[in-house]
Amino acid sequence: MEIIFISNQIKYDILKILDLPAAQSYNLHGTTVLDSIGYGKDEELYRKLENKLQEIANEYQTGRLISRGDLSNETTVRQCIQLVLL
Repeated sequence: MEIIFISNQIKYDILKILDLPAAQSYNLHGTTVLDSIGYGKDEELYRKLENKLQEIANEYQTGRLISRGDLSNETTVRQCIQLVLL
């Protein structure tokens, strides 16, 4: 259950960083590429998301470290979740 909650939190934050509607963020598919929803080549957006993913990893004590440069325009939603959980 906690994995689903954390996954949905990550999806929510992926959308909120872009100021996109996130009320039904759980519908964001794992195969969605960050570039396709608006991250493009904006390094600042990727750094914000990396920081947010690290906050989530810390909050839920997953033991994961998300580093600068872990995300790119080819990263999928599923890969973001895996960075925090696996």
